[in-house]
Formats: sequence, structure tokens, C-alpha cells
Amino acid sequence: MNQKKIFYLTVVFWLLIFSGFILYKEYTLRTGTEVLLKTEPVDPRDLFRGDYVTLNYEISTLNLGEIPAEDPYFEYNDRIYLALEIENGYGVPKKIYKNPPDDELYIKGTVKELIYDWEEDKEGLIAEEPRIKELRIEYGIESYFVPEGRGREIESQQWTGREGVDVKVVVDKFGNAVIKSLLIDGKEVEI
Repeated sequence: MNQKKIFYLTVVFWLLIFSGFILYKEYTLRTGTEVLLKTEPVDPRDLFRGDYVTLNYEISTLNLGEIPAEDPYFEYNDRIYLALEIENGYGVPKKIYKNPPDDELYIKGTVKELIYDWEEDKEGLIAEEPRIKELRIEYGIESYFVPEGRGREIESQQWTGREGVDVKVVVDKFGNAVIKSLLIDGKEVEI
């Protein structure tokens, strides 16, 4: 095979890969369910990638004392499925599963940090088996790129006494999430 054919095959291969990513996201946007998530944006600038907002959602930290879990034992990098209830348009945690739940709206995430509750017994000794108190989860929707110069503006919205920043996310039937838009005070940010 000559060099020209190898070059063209390589170009076609990468075009297929990029097209697959785009089609995957487009499928989620067209077939999924819209959910609003409450968030706090941080870190609005990256020297190499430009302005973006790193998003920390309320559902990024799950308190196991408040949210029931199918199985209370987790490890770093475990896949979880967080069932969501819609309350006033917002996705609110309902239950944590280790396997995709049937007939429920859920978002797929990965455990990135375990926070333990070191309980003391009656004599004041720390228990040998600490209990997991909270999970820190990543859903793959933690970054949102914005036009040059808008990152700091969006980040500052949370500190101005306004309603804050929310994110409109579309979740498909497999728990995959895609950011559709950013909202400040209930209005979509024009990008």
C-alpha cells in the first residue's frame, strides 16, 4: 500500500471517530429528558483551552444519610446510577444504584472521592470500620466552554445575590448527560 492510501485511510478513520462523538451527543440531545441542575461555577480560565466554566453540581456530593443507596459500599471509580425526581423542573436525588434502574430517570456517574464518618463507640474509641458518609461524583458534564471573556462574568453571577447559575442538561435513557445550556437567573446565556 502506498503512502497516499495510508494517509487517506488515516484521515477517514479520524473523521469517523469525530463523527461518532458528535452523533452520540446529538442522539442524547434529541432523545433525552431535559433536567435543570443547580450548580456553582468555578475556575473560569485555562491558558491553553480558553474560557470555560468548571461546574460543581449539588448532585456532585451525595450524602448517604439523606439519599438511600441500593448498596452502601462503594469504592473509588465505581460506576453509580443516580435516580432523579423532577421537582419544579430541577433534578433532585432520589436513590443511588449500582446497576441501571428500570423505568426511572437516572444519570450515570463515577465515584471520585469517598468521605468517611469516623464514629466513636461508648468508650470514645474510633470504630475499626468507618462508614462512608458522602460520595463525590463526576458525571462527565463538569466543563462548559464559553466565548472569550465570558468565564469570569458567569462565575461572578453566583456572588451577586441573584438566583445563581443553573445548567439545563439532557439525560438519555442510558443515563448519559449532555449540557444543553447555561442559565443565569432563569435565563439562558446567549453564546
